Amino acid sequence: MIFSNATLIESEKERNLCTKFFAGYFFNEFTAGYAKRIVHFNRYIQEVTGREDLVIQSPNVSFDTHAYLCHERLRSKLSDVLISDTARQTFLFIETKYLTNWTYAADVAKGVERLDKVFDAEKKPHLANAKQHYFLLTSRRKEEVAERPVRNYPPVHLPIYVPTPVPAAPAVAESEAAESAKNSFTSLLYWEDLAQMCDRSEVRQYMEARLKLCVSSARNQHKAGYFLPGA
Repeated sequence: MIFSNATLIESEKERNLCTKFFAGYFFNEFTAGYAKRIVHFNRYIQEVTGREDLVIQSPNVSFDTHAYLCHERLRSKLSDVLISDTARQTFLFIETKYLTNWTYAADVAKGVERLDKVFDAEKKPHLANAKQHYFLLTSRRKEEVAERPVRNYPPVHLPIYVPTPVPAAPAVAESEAAESAKNSFTSLLYWEDLAQMCDRSEVRQYMEARLKLCVSSARNQHKAGYFLPGA
């Protein structure tokens, strides 16, 4: 069974979770409730981005999509998950995080920079009307335990929770303001929100069990001090 909560020997890598969730169920057109999930997903994307032009009608899902497929001189990865609707020229690039943390510089800035090259309208006129957006998919549990939104997670060898600093009252320089804007990246998607769009209770229960590992070391190799504040 794909979604089983029995005691299993199962990879806890992000790729395993992405493949099982997105390909095994969420964007699997052979599973019940598929059309309804697409409607919910489009509404979710609109709420997150404030954009109405990112509608996906006939989604195609690709994992670990590399840039050479879209740009002859780029060799790095574009995204962990690419959800596209080529007929509508809509492309949603998603960097996924599960047990691991994320930083703006490594997981957002570089990805956005690569997409700017891919969708350069002057060099790629056939993509002039393409609509694309970059997201980061993470777990809401880490933010809940931190008791405030966390926009920048530190490297894995440090304690996990570094709350977003409260902005200083005095006016800041233009460069500092730009850096602050970068660090407040808001195109965040949450595993928990996607799980709630699933009709099958087995899928929701499976995701619930997997996401508990984000703040627990009971079934993974990471140390408790990494996941639990003050441990």
